[in-house]
Amino acid sequence: MSSIRARAGLGVLGLRDIEVLAEACICQYDAALTEVHAWLGAGIELEDIYLDGLAAAARLLGEWWLSDRIDFVKVTIGVHNLQQILYELSPQFLQRANQKFNGYRAIFFSTPNSQHGFGSIMVAEFFRREGWKVSSVAPESESDVVKELSQQWFEVVGFSICSDRGWPALRSLILKTRQVSLNPNVQIMIGGPMVDLNPGLAAVLGADLIGGDARVSQRLARQNIKRLELAA
Repeated sequence: MSSIRARAGLGVLGLRDIEVLAEACICQYDAALTEVHAWLGAGIELEDIYLDGLAAAARLLGEWWLSDRIDFVKVTIGVHNLQQILYELSPQFLQRANQKFNGYRAIFFSTPNSQHGFGSIMVAEFFRREGWKVSSVAPESESDVVKELSQQWFEVVGFSICSDRGWPALRSLILKTRQVSLNPNVQIMIGGPMVDLNPGLAAVLGADLIGGDARVSQRLARQNIKRLELAA
């Protein structure tokens, strides 16, 4: 029986619930999906499952990897399965989406050559739900990023940072992003586990915004763009 079923009606995902999901993601996709469906059956809101369930499980897998509890292969399998669950739930999540285009476009990149794009995919879901036109890209190199930004106008460009490797290269990429972007006032957002651990990273890398959870990231981006529009 799912751990959440024993606590149905509480509307809370505890640490043990997150551990069960993370462990299931490492072992078997179907078991992980069953756990999430049990949460839905217990009345947990899908938005809470996204943020307090899936995102929390991804963070926990990262912590287990950093502490050598699991190896790189297992964390990769686990995050991949979380990503597949996200795709599975996406149609239901976007049922409440604002069908009217709000006039803004965003693109989210995982760090070039990163194996994990879960964070950027999660953020993209929340932006889409609020009427943004969104692209989510896993680039293989800087040239892939430059190509995307030199062909389309975006209000927001987001980078998900999964490790502390390559920060100088990312700073250079953010600078290049501003140079090639069709939008001279493009807003650069960074997010991910490394940003949570280093609040001053935005200044170091030359970004405009730090994304918190995916819901907050969308609000911050829109507020910043509105402020720039009023100042123009």
